[in-house]
Amino acid sequence: MTPAQAAATAVFDPLREPAPKFDLQLPAPVIGVARAGEDLISVGPRGLIQRSTDAGVSWEQVPSPVSSDLVQVRFRDALHGWIVGHDSVVLHSNDGGLSWTVQLDGRSLLSLLRKVYGQRADNGDLVAQDMLGEISLGMSTAANPDVLAAPLLDVLFDASGTGFVIGAFGMILRSSDNGASWEPWVELTDNDRRMHLYALAEHQGEFFISGEQGVLMRQDPSSGHFVMLTTPYSGTFFGVRAFRDLLAVYGLRGNLFVSRDQGQDWLQVDTGLKTSLVSAVEQGGQLILVSQSGAMVGMDLGSLEVTSLQVAIAGEVYSASATSRANALVVTRFSGANIVEIAEAK
Repeated sequence: MTPAQAAATAVFDPLREPAPKFDLQLPAPVIGVARAGEDLISVGPRGLIQRSTDAGVSWEQVPSPVSSDLVQVRFRDALHGWIVGHDSVVLHSNDGGLSWTVQLDGRSLLSLLRKVYGQRADNGDLVAQDMLGEISLGMSTAANPDVLAAPLLDVLFDASGTGFVIGAFGMILRSSDNGASWEPWVELTDNDRRMHLYALAEHQGEFFISGEQGVLMRQDPSSGHFVMLTTPYSGTFFGVRAFRDLLAVYGLRGNLFVSRDQGQDWLQVDTGLKTSLVSAVEQGGQLILVSQSGAMVGMDLGSLEVTSLQVAIAGEVYSASATSRANALVVTRFSGANIVEIAEAK
């Protein structure tokens, strides 16, 4: 590397540099994907955001205000969506994904945490003092002393505008105004070991969180505290889904568990899959479980009967989403986002 290249690298700031223009004729890694009404929005490394208006057949790049790696996208409805990623980035769109603005990043998050916990610590709050110690310890090895660079891994809002972002090392923040402002929620979780938090689910204002080493938490409606639920499995849960009378959590080695009583009692569902489950897509009365290897099964949401599905795909899958087409999903891979036709295995 020449001195000029080294200098350019040293000053590059992914939080202040828009995403570069990608040549979409070449394969580009895509990590997360979500449906926004009839359209699809996908995200990936270096700030990549793409939009498809034809159910995933073709994609166009959407301007992104950051160059940080983006890992997850969620839409509450056809217009309002959020993206999260590395460098503690939260992006928001209110026009169906055509444009995006920064709601939170590693600089504003670090400032927020120090301000909130600092004020509480000055008033004698011992928990806040401990949180300041955790922040200082984490920043002691940071590449940039002004940026809390831990990745945010999921985001979810309900119809009232209340939502959460979660991420590595137990990070969690709450917003009651669609992400315009945030408040730290770390100490309001049964996660003293600061396990990574991977996925959120919500049903009628009730939130759930899944994470590593068997972490599954349900928010107590009276206190707001996330309380740990006991499950039969101590391995990582990459996802959780909540329905009116069903809670489903899934993760490593094809493990899938369901509960009909909000997590008090559990039933293990044999998926027949041996690789990690990375997505669960609701479609046609089924929950389609997508594995990292690309294999899929469908679980009937009523009977819990599992059906093997035939898919023409090979290679590692990161996530999946329904499309506007029946019997078709879009999956994200290192080579991009691909349409997958699904049918019952013969």
